[in-house]
Amino acid sequence: MSGVTRVYIDIEIGGCKSGRIVFELFQDKAPLSAQNFKQLCCGGIELDGKHVSFRGNRFHRVIKNFMVQAGDIMYGMEGADEENLGKGGCSIYSQQDEEGPCRGAFADENTGEFSEPFLLAMANMGAPDSNSSQFFITTTAAPHLNGKHSIFGQVIHGKAVVREIEKEAVDSDGVPEKAVRIAGCGEWTQDMPVPLYNACNDPIGGDIYEEYPTDNTLFGGEEFGKAYAAAVLIKESGTQLLKRKDFQNAFFKYRKSLNYVNEYIPDVDIDAEQFEKFNVLKQKLYLNMTLALFNMGSYDSAISYTNYVLEMDRVPSMDLAKAYYRRGNCYLAKNLLEEALSNYKRCKEHNSDEAVDMKIASVESKLAARLEKTKKSISKFFQ
Repeated sequence: MSGVTRVYIDIEIGGCKSGRIVFELFQDKAPLSAQNFKQLCCGGIELDGKHVSFRGNRFHRVIKNFMVQAGDIMYGMEGADEENLGKGGCSIYSQQDEEGPCRGAFADENTGEFSEPFLLAMANMGAPDSNSSQFFITTTAAPHLNGKHSIFGQVIHGKAVVREIEKEAVDSDGVPEKAVRIAGCGEWTQDMPVPLYNACNDPIGGDIYEEYPTDNTLFGGEEFGKAYAAAVLIKESGTQLLKRKDFQNAFFKYRKSLNYVNEYIPDVDIDAEQFEKFNVLKQKLYLNMTLALFNMGSYDSAISYTNYVLEMDRVPSMDLAKAYYRRGNCYLAKNLLEEALSNYKRCKEHNSDEAVDMKIASVESKLAARLEKTKKSISKFFQ
């Protein structure tokens, strides 16, 4: 679509890559704000003899269930005076002879309604027409801001990254305890990627759903059938990735599906049939997450998910067998032979497969060899 301006910011949290947020700017409704934001993303400005842009800038205010805020290019850059963090800014409209913490103030525009999350707006200095470079992204509807701030864009990709920022622990002033920085920024076109490092946005298997179910707009909170179908589809997309041996992204998909299950599972008193279907799906997800984690070498986390299965009610015998078997594999990988043997024997109570017998025999052999080695060591001590 020609004439549409899109820009991106790449986010790092605590020095680790989180992902990319892509904005569509409302160039027609808020031209001053949109042009200012675009240039600070794509080129930058000269400020006190230095060339600065949003690259390296820190998110300095995060309020859960409200918004995340950045853009103080005066005090929010690496090595800047953090005592004044959040108190400065500079727009592309500043004059060379301007001084002070906030420069290039420009007029409000498109001061509309904050009726939905993921709107991009200017943060001002507490007075009309005091916009500079600070901006915020809403994470929920915020009607108390109606008519007070310039709305100049919206998030079109990377909502999960915004949620990651929103979840960060903050101090009493709302400053994230781990530095949340803009590692890169620029203009975005549709042939460019949208990297995501703490989740998987691969549409494999037809997964078109938002990472966080609270951001879903494709069905309502009580449309349990549609929610269940979505959770199953996301799970199957994870299984496709698992078959490719892409274990990390498979785990991300299973975790996403589990989030949908936990968000939409009805109370048993409201819909007993759907409750049972969601519950069975949850069991399958725990088992699949265990498998992905095991293949990633995350044995302790894998054990935790098998524990979740074993703590559930009405788990089918075959799924109990899988849980014990996979927990046994984790203990074996950790060289905890007694724990591994105990789990394989519990597995055998639910599944008499030859593979289980082979595991039991193998571990018993290892234990016998260990015991013999110990005996020899002790006998040498007394010689």
